[in-house]
Amino acid sequence: MSEVSLLSIEELIEKINFLNKNSTPSWGEMNSSQMVKHCSKFIDLYLGEISVPFWYKYFGTTIGKLFLRYISKKSPLETPRNIRTDKSLKIIDEGLNLDYEKKLLIKKLNKLHEIKGNINHPIYGKMKSEKILFLIKHHTMHHLNQFHLIET
Repeated sequence: MSEVSLLSIEELIEKINFLNKNSTPSWGEMNSSQMVKHCSKFIDLYLGEISVPFWYKYFGTTIGKLFLRYISKKSPLETPRNIRTDKSLKIIDEGLNLDYEKKLLIKKLNKLHEIKGNINHPIYGKMKSEKILFLIKHHTMHHLNQFHLIET
């Protein structure tokens, strides 16, 4: 695990509550509602609730672990921008209800306190719950930074 400093779940939720429909990103194409839903679906993927093609797992258990090590050593503020988003996590619906999406993401973040032990990640295989939590928080902070909600 990395020494990268991440916000707590409670701090992430506090930042999410600052989002509004007029929040604009400093990079990327997602609006605030799409970003929140994207982060929510990312949690679903990491907890095994979204299935992926077999070749994803093959890639993830071989080369993908190197990517995870690379990302884990970087601050979410330094994570490369505009990395290709998998179609299962790409949100194109522009008519989303931001308040609903925020409530759903917050509910999922709060449930992360319950995960323990090993998780069978659909791409990377067996991972410790601490690593899953680290990566979810890292990803969420990356996108909160995208919307100017993380102080540098």
